[in-house]
Amino acid sequence: MCDMFFKYSVLRVAGVVLLLQCSFASSTPAVRPTVSGSVTLTEILQIPNVANAENLAVRHNGEILVTSTKTTSLFQISPSKDKAPIQVAQIPDAIGLLGIAELEQDVFYVVASSNLTGKATALGANSVWKVDMRRFCTPASGAIARPAQVSLVATILDAELPNGMCRMALNDTSNLLIADSAAGTVIRLDVNTAAYEIVIRDPTMANLPTGFIQVAVDGIHVHGSDLFYTSLNQGLFAKIPISLTTGVATGPAEVIVNEIFGDDFVLSKDGKRAWIAMNGQNALVEVDIPGKAARVIANSTFLSQDSSVAFGRTNLDRNSLYISGAGIFDNNSTVSASVVRADLPCGDAGL
Repeated sequence: MCDMFFKYSVLRVAGVVLLLQCSFASSTPAVRPTVSGSVTLTEILQIPNVANAENLAVRHNGEILVTSTKTTSLFQISPSKDKAPIQVAQIPDAIGLLGIAELEQDVFYVVASSNLTGKATALGANSVWKVDMRRFCTPASGAIARPAQVSLVATILDAELPNGMCRMALNDTSNLLIADSAAGTVIRLDVNTAAYEIVIRDPTMANLPTGFIQVAVDGIHVHGSDLFYTSLNQGLFAKIPISLTTGVATGPAEVIVNEIFGDDFVLSKDGKRAWIAMNGQNALVEVDIPGKAARVIANSTFLSQDSSVAFGRTNLDRNSLYISGAGIFDNNSTVSASVVRADLPCGDAGL
């Protein structure tokens, strides 16, 4: 979460970006991983008049979709920087967008909220929308020839702050898992029936009164039969085995790394590494999952509010990470929504 980090210390429960824009860097506990090595960061694009980029997903053709907690517009940007950002869709009755996941090729689902305080005071404040881009077309001019089809999937009445979202299983085109960062739970949503339920409520996902910020389970991703997740509140990166049919936990959680106050992340193809966006800390952290060790691999004002990470999907960028958030560019103090690219050493993607 990018802009949600900056409200958490003020509103107690709001995401992972709303307050940190002003105070996160100075108040965040020091990241413990040893700084080792570095990667080259390249600015891909800034989104004009948008304060942050919250989450991202990479399309099969390499184009990048970006959400923001500051706007209800879903943007598409080109990794080649040859096109201006395009507004793909606008979600009604919301104030911001959070998690995004793809269940079928070019069929994406987006979390929308009209209540980013994280307090469940407004029934129906949170929802999931389908953005079908299978017929979406833009000519070279950048104008939209055929728009995306946008439809409401479900209103999640009792969710407090749905945030990170992922597919439940590799070939499952029906079920999404959604992290409720305020309630400290994971929700399963069937996008075909709109039925949803809380499937995981684990102590490692909970919001502790003594925690850093009241944003608990945040980024979530499934690899094999394990659900990996971050907790900003408890400062950990962990995993828990789940049923790929129900989403329910089938065993105890295992903490992989402590003192990692991270946001969303991406896993390598082989599941042995993770790269975590350290929102508000100017850092990208790499985790050796079997070795239970972490190190900072990039430190830059480009990453001042980095919130989510995804791999490229073309032959040219399969070993590159795209990182959404907000950063400071061009030697000035202006913070704006952005996507940057981090090129990893050959083979690090675990392909």
